Amino acid sequence: MTYAQSLLDKLKAELALPWPENVSGQERVFMVVYPPSEERRIRRFVDSGEFAQEVRTLHHGWSSLDLAPAFSQWLAAYEHFERALTRPERLWDDKGNVKGLEEYLVNRIREVTAHDDANTVFALLGCGGLFGLFSVSRLIQLVADQVPGRLVAFFPGEYDAAHNSYRLLGAKDGWGYLATPITA
Repeated sequence: MTYAQSLLDKLKAELALPWPENVSGQERVFMVVYPPSEERRIRRFVDSGEFAQEVRTLHHGWSSLDLAPAFSQWLAAYEHFERALTRPERLWDDKGNVKGLEEYLVNRIREVTAHDDANTVFALLGCGGLFGLFSVSRLIQLVADQVPGRLVAFFPGEYDAAHNSYRLLGAKDGWGYLATPITA
């Protein structure tokens, strides 16, 4: 069994457990943490539809959003696109996030989850695509309560169980979260 298959089997086992209704949005999040070198293998299972089909056998719905192209999609629609290319340093705020990208990402997630219900698994793929552009922890905090079912973030990075901390792509600073970690 491959690393990717093992990891997805563990996630499937967690999703098969009863889903209590009285938990906060942050407690309905699953962080699927894996080495960045496994990204393509994980995505193959998800992009092929194999994993969505497995989730449906558990009688749950499935929806997903790929964050990898989000910045380029947002930038292409940005009204000051030409100016941004000449002075890209103006795009970032004091916290290291691209100004305006937050609203775009939250709206995209709202659009994708608009027809989801409390029995749907919503997957965020391509979290690594936001590295250096927008905080994944911030995004999850913003949308966790808006996702009606379970939010699964596919997270290329590290999980430190001793500190309940996640580090995207081996970044210096980790962040704690109430999510359930899924690791192989």
